[in-house]
Amino acid sequence: MTRRTTSPGTSAGLALISAIFLIITLVGLGAAMVTTSKTQHDTGTKSLLAAKVYQGAKAGLDWGIQRAIAVGPPACVGASFPLTQAALAGVSVTVTCVASAHGAGNNVYYLTSIATIGTLGGLDYAERRLEATVSNIP
Repeated sequence: MTRRTTSPGTSAGLALISAIFLIITLVGLGAAMVTTSKTQHDTGTKSLLAAKVYQGAKAGLDWGIQRAIAVGPPACVGASFPLTQAALAGVSVTVTCVASAHGAGNNVYYLTSIATIGTLGGLDYAERRLEATVSNIP
């Protein structure tokens, strides 16, 4: 009966291959975790920007409706302004208003509010457009 023995060089080679495989696997897992973390951060940032411009566009629309109904057709003009409140700082709003007369003193107002933040084409850019039609017709 012959007995076969393993030489120390074979065991060391097997351990080296196992160690290299383990290192490559851990590096791959680390890279996947970094990518996932970055994606989560970017998604959160985009959600925050989207919420800011939505609230900015809504504020512009509310401002335009109040101005059109309270003051009347001469006040139904467009305006552009930056928002400076803490939560909406950096949001720019453009409001347009078109009045349509329907009889004596009855008007329909078509309002559009566009809010933007960041630089167009940049990763920090977001835009929201809201429209409303209101009237003072009883």
